[in-house]
Amino acid sequence: MKLDQAERNKPYKITKVDFYDEALKNRFVSFGIAKDAVVTLLFVSAKQSSLVISINESQIALRAYEAQCIEIERI
Repeated sequence: MKLDQAERNKPYKITKVDFYDEALKNRFVSFGIAKDAVVTLLFVSAKQSSLVISINESQIALRAYEAQCIEIERI
């Protein structure tokens, strides 16, 4: 499943990250978004265009299309 399909306040493990450009790869790596990291969806905007996640004790805002690059599984 993709990160944008996750349930709020439930932990998930990242199983795969698809990078479509170098800038996105650098952004994800700087936030710790990588395979086997644990992530929790905290908030989704009204139009589902952005979301907020918790990872490594930080809160990060992502655009919906960025979240679709992140595959997760429930833990």
